[in-house]
Amino acid sequence: MVRHVVLWRLKTSNDQVFETVRAALQAQAGRIPGMTRVEVGRNFSSHRRAVDVCLVCDFESREALAAYHKHPLHAQTRIIVDPLVTDHWIADYDI
Repeated sequence: MVRHVVLWRLKTSNDQVFETVRAALQAQAGRIPGMTRVEVGRNFSSHRRAVDVCLVCDFESREALAAYHKHPLHAQTRIIVDPLVTDHWIADYDI
């Protein structure tokens, strides 16, 4: 199993923008082979190093994660999410 974590800072952090991002990310659940879990959370910390949104996805294997990055639904999701983001960080690890 592989865990894929993405942290984002949004250009504008408000309820509407978060819900747009969350809906786009959660729409992938059950539709991408090898993806076993999708969790999206909005950070409530006001720390200067805080991010706005966290995505946690689990995949059956590293190969499934690699296929996810090439999946058309992932590309559609990025069309929605990328313009709303200023910075992002990614961590992938075996679980």
